[in-house]
Amino acid sequence: MNLDRRQAMGKIVGFAGAAAVSPAVFAADTCPVDGAIGLGSDGGADLGANLLAYVELDPFEVAKRAYEGYVRGGCMYGVFNAVVKELAAQGHEDACNFAAIPTNITVYGGSGVKGWGSICGCVNAAAMIVNILGGVDQVAVIGAINRYYEKTPMPRGDDKFMNYIGAPIFHNDAGELLTPDMIGQSTADSILCHTSVSHWSAASKYGGAHKAKYERCAQVTAEVAFKTVEFLNQALKGELTTDPELEMVAKGNDDCYGCHTGTKREPDTYIGSDVNSFMECQTCHAPHDVTSGLTGMHADATCSTCHN
Repeated sequence: MNLDRRQAMGKIVGFAGAAAVSPAVFAADTCPVDGAIGLGSDGGADLGANLLAYVELDPFEVAKRAYEGYVRGGCMYGVFNAVVKELAAQGHEDACNFAAIPTNITVYGGSGVKGWGSICGCVNAAAMIVNILGGVDQVAVIGAINRYYEKTPMPRGDDKFMNYIGAPIFHNDAGELLTPDMIGQSTADSILCHTSVSHWSAASKYGGAHKAKYERCAQVTAEVAFKTVEFLNQALKGELTTDPELEMVAKGNDDCYGCHTGTKREPDTYIGSDVNSFMECQTCHAPHDVTSGLTGMHADATCSTCHN
């Protein structure tokens, strides 16, 4: 269902007027929100029938919005808000539907979901927006984004990109702008926030609570937003191809999957713990000799042994 701006405003005014007569008009079964946005609330089949139209966007414009958005609401908000607001600004058939999406709902995803260091808000946001878009191969786009984040040294830090998004804005303790040579680059080897930030901190020698971390994450937010739109634009044209280095299943997982892929085994045929994941295994799990079990320098260690 698509509404132009005048129709949408008419519905809003109509319901506001009715509310003055009876508060019951705002009961869940009479609210216009589901119909206005067009996404529905009845699960996957319902969503699949009501996807919103994606139109080609300028990745630089989206990256700029994302960089600015990071300061207001963190990484997940930065990416999600940037793509949604840029789609709303295009004036196409679903512009009002995109404008109706409350992007503040994504603020929870910062710092790996309220500080838990789990999935990075950038890729969480990218998957969330791609999930409601029609006309693109959602699985391919989300896979490309996740693998890019996992395997690419970030942030990019080139002059054209930095100038366009208006970076940097954060300063070090001496009051100097945190330039790309100070921020450096690192490869996350994971889509988890804590792994990504820890690898960057080790490479840059900045503590995770330093302003340099915020500058780095703001730039990563802009870069993921940029790549999300690049992949979406390619998918819209049927041109999204997978880089062999960024393929859906990490090559390093081949040996692991011999025992740890998802199965339908029952106890009498069980071999080893099943894992259902496209993520790179050996970022966190070292290869092991299956005849000897997991031994070595970490055998009796806990996280706090090294990370305190």
